[in-house]
Amino acid sequence: MIDNSQFHLKRFTRRPQPRNDNQPIAEPPGPKLILNTRIREYVNGASVSASAPAYLSIREIPTAGEISVLPNGEGEDVEVPANHVVGPWQSKQKYLSDHYALLREDAVTPLRNVVSEMKAEPWVLEKDSIEHSYIYEKVGSQDVSNKGLRSPLADTCWQVFIVGLTFAHSGVAAKLTFSLRRTGKRIIWEQSKRLIQGTLIAISPMQDMFKTICKVGVVAARPLSGVHSNPPEVDIFFGSPEEVEIDPQQEWVMVESSIGYFEAYRHTLLSLQKMAAEPFPLAEYIVGVEREISPPWYLERQPFKDISPVFSSTDEWYRHIDILNGQWPDASTTKLDASQLEALRRILTKELAIIQGPPGTGKTHVSVLALKVLLQNKRHTDPPIIVSAHTNHALDQLLRHIAEFEPNFIRLGGMTIDKEIIEPRKLFNVKQATKVGAVPGGMKGQAMGAMRRLVKDMQELLKPLSEGAPFDEEVFNAYGILTEQQCKLLVKGAEQWVDLTLPEGVTAAISKWAGDELIQADRRTMPEDFGFEYEEIDLEFEQLKELEAEGKLSSEEESEGLKGESIRFDEPITGPEKPGKPHDYFESLLKGADLWQVPAGLRGPLYRYMQQKVKKAMLEKMRALAEAYQKHSKDLKIGKWEYDTNFLQASNIIGCTTTGLSKYRGLLDSLKPKIVLIEEAAETLEAYVTAACFTTLEHLILVGDHQQLRGHCNEKELEGDPFFLDVSMFERLVRNQVGFTQLTRQRRMHPEIRRALMPIYPKLEDHPDVLSRDPVPGMGDVRTYLYSHEWHEANDDLMSKINRREAIMVVGFFNYLVNNGMKTKEITVLTFYNGQRKLILRGLRLHPNLQGEVFRVVTVDSYQGEENGIVLLSLARSNKHNNIGFLSVANRVCVAMSRAQRGFYIFGNARMLCKESILWFSLVEAMASNPRRIGFQLPLRCQKHGTMTCADDPDRFNDCAGGCEEDCGEDLPCGHRCMLKCHPRSSVSPSKHPQDLVDMTPEAQAFRDFAAGGHVQADAAAIATANDLAAKERLRQLDEENAAMLFGDPFQDTALANKTNELKLTGTRETKDGVVRNKYEGFYSMPAVAEKSRLQEPSLLD
Repeated sequence: MIDNSQFHLKRFTRRPQPRNDNQPIAEPPGPKLILNTRIREYVNGASVSASAPAYLSIREIPTAGEISVLPNGEGEDVEVPANHVVGPWQSKQKYLSDHYALLREDAVTPLRNVVSEMKAEPWVLEKDSIEHSYIYEKVGSQDVSNKGLRSPLADTCWQVFIVGLTFAHSGVAAKLTFSLRRTGKRIIWEQSKRLIQGTLIAISPMQDMFKTICKVGVVAARPLSGVHSNPPEVDIFFGSPEEVEIDPQQEWVMVESSIGYFEAYRHTLLSLQKMAAEPFPLAEYIVGVEREISPPWYLERQPFKDISPVFSSTDEWYRHIDILNGQWPDASTTKLDASQLEALRRILTKELAIIQGPPGTGKTHVSVLALKVLLQNKRHTDPPIIVSAHTNHALDQLLRHIAEFEPNFIRLGGMTIDKEIIEPRKLFNVKQATKVGAVPGGMKGQAMGAMRRLVKDMQELLKPLSEGAPFDEEVFNAYGILTEQQCKLLVKGAEQWVDLTLPEGVTAAISKWAGDELIQADRRTMPEDFGFEYEEIDLEFEQLKELEAEGKLSSEEESEGLKGESIRFDEPITGPEKPGKPHDYFESLLKGADLWQVPAGLRGPLYRYMQQKVKKAMLEKMRALAEAYQKHSKDLKIGKWEYDTNFLQASNIIGCTTTGLSKYRGLLDSLKPKIVLIEEAAETLEAYVTAACFTTLEHLILVGDHQQLRGHCNEKELEGDPFFLDVSMFERLVRNQVGFTQLTRQRRMHPEIRRALMPIYPKLEDHPDVLSRDPVPGMGDVRTYLYSHEWHEANDDLMSKINRREAIMVVGFFNYLVNNGMKTKEITVLTFYNGQRKLILRGLRLHPNLQGEVFRVVTVDSYQGEENGIVLLSLARSNKHNNIGFLSVANRVCVAMSRAQRGFYIFGNARMLCKESILWFSLVEAMASNPRRIGFQLPLRCQKHGTMTCADDPDRFNDCAGGCEEDCGEDLPCGHRCMLKCHPRSSVSPSKHPQDLVDMTPEAQAFRDFAAGGHVQADAAAIATANDLAAKERLRQLDEENAAMLFGDPFQDTALANKTNELKLTGTRETKDGVVRNKYEGFYSMPAVAEKSRLQEPSLLD
């Protein structure tokens, strides 16, 4: 055993002095790297004893028994324990085992439901699936029935095939081709959740359809180049090396669930298993639910800290304060309010600090200030501080704040949209920028050498499957199927025959022996083009990228495909089946010394029998090699982490998502972390936070709000009594009265918006800054309103709720706000249902006045932590059964009601909501108080005339330009009055008023000015003429501009210059750049015919 104490890194010394914002990034470790043996100790761990709890022996990838009940009895019902959310747990082991069981059930249930449906209805189409199935398969041309019904796909022939293997660093992956026949849609893979990396899948032989065989795996990679192929391809990892399959002629069906994402679970499940054999820091609070919280151990040893980053004063007193026993500064010396200052004190002085931050109260700001203080007092020997958040988006927001005062941070994980600040600090990029040698004594080099040797062995083993020809006699001899004597006689007999039916170049004796009894396997996924319409996008872009980021195999997996050598299968030949002939019959044929004595009609079936025996023996050897390869792959992971830990140890802050806390737990544990801060802690399932309890942890900070979004469960039955899986550790501890601090002053919402939250946050106060929020143009003083209607809801194709009339109303109101001067980026549309989101987004994109704009239309669940000037909330639900669905979930309602700064407008059936929900009754009651902000007509206030218009129907917005019913009457630069209805912004440029383009005689002008009647029609005719002239002039300009783009300046090209000598100059035009361009008749037009000689050249747009 190597003594870790001898290993160290030279680090910058940190003295208690003011931070320098221009401080350079700490230098990366030098060429001499240090070996950290804690990683291999963590990954290898201790073997599980026979007396250990059963859950400790469960493998990462679910077994067939967990997914499907098989005839051998595997897959019996599993009892799911109830969650203990009130009071202390019985023991640490009970806590870990129950949370493991609950999380495991939530991870595997979606796929189990899909497989169960497939067993009951093997030929179900995706559109008819009630279990959210994605199905990829071949449907044979034979008549296959289910419960007496012929398969609706029985006349097609498409399938999943294994077409090769990739020997990646993370394991042996099988490459599959598959059919999309059952989807009934064409897939936009760039925006599809289907088969993304980390997805749990199940496959079964086509003839079995999960009745007796079910193999479980995960998607290893989904390169776009693969899924855009025809047929599409994807790589998968089987659940274990013992389940690897290699037969390229085997027909499979593959399924996945469209809900859930296994990658987000697997690492946390493994972490819970690891923790069973580890010390459990802070267990007295997490398990024992003790309410009084002690200071961190490191603080008790040294309570004097420098807290000057929080205070503007230069007083030296702030640089050396006993924050445990001394006097804590008051709020007058800082910009923090009293509750924020108290929250900061709790963060710094409690080993488990829980901070509840209602919407807009600045909880992230407090977190950042606390990190400033912790970094200011961090010694050079202290490990990095770990910060985490539930989503990549929230993590990047936090790291951007940190980067303002601490540039030496590292981001773990695969995805960030911040290319300027965060991207360079990803671990992968930090390593790329610093080329250093290998870690002395590390496992990486040894593991890679062993894996390369195994790859050669596997490629040699599988070579017969890749040669595109029948197996020769040498292959059968090598596997003991044919003797040396049988092979010699085969060769001798073949030398006497010339078989013209064999393909050119085929010389193997076995091929000549079988002759035309060999047939094409006809087991290929053929290219397909069903003429289907495109699948509608069912996942918001940010959510998709979030899943893809968590699915990356490692922080180094920057490319979309797998890295490593590969082998492509090509086995097109087999023999026909011989029904009714048992195994012993073919064995008796093989006992003959001379196979030329076998009747010709039996040679094909005998070849098929021998071929299957070879592949069976080959598979057994392949699985043994794959098992050895998997072991060395594990060693390679250890070796990479041994290298990575040097870079992480030299940083001051490490950031990752809560999934990353589990995914990189062994790597982070090797750093002996003491402090972990988790944002969005109330939105994270409890097990993910539990995994952050590293063995060396002394200080855990949880920041969030349990009254906003809860953690997401795949299986809705696991939410609520008695499982309560969606209850976070944050919420459980707060409700058990474990010490916490609540922030009380909000800085986001205008008071009129905030008052709607009084039923949820009765003590929430307003900061003075929110009183000066700009009003909403076109709405007068109405900043909030609940527009109530009774338009009935419906379901879309994916059974998501939609309300078409309500969507049209929202789109019309959105356009009204834009016409009144709001920018589209200042308006967010929220809804609880993805179907309604897509419906509204489609309406906005098709609106003629909003073409080319970018819209923010999102579901409530994806808008946690966000805000905008104006928020429109579409509730969608309205039915005779008074079923309000998601609208009854208080946490979601809280998020939806608290995102707006200036204006918040709700569209829904208020009567139904009040009947079915006490919460909504309270919210409606708050909005109905003085001033009343609820009704069946939406009050619009004209900015120009001050007139109020009540919109009670979507059609009201059809003829509304953003103003009122009165005439505009505005004086135009031309001297005329605007004849349009009231509009808040000018629709005509003063320099290009259409009436200026009409050449009027003085007499006509005088008559029009004098006449009491008829001037409206005359003006309208004049404007029509002017518009026609303007359109023609615009076409002429476009002709010239298009000619310039197509041909450039004719005098810059000799050939074109020669051509212009033969053309007639018709005019010149000076461009905006001051370049004079000549215009020639016929320059880019067809020669004019006699009848059209009087016309100008045709437009390029014609």
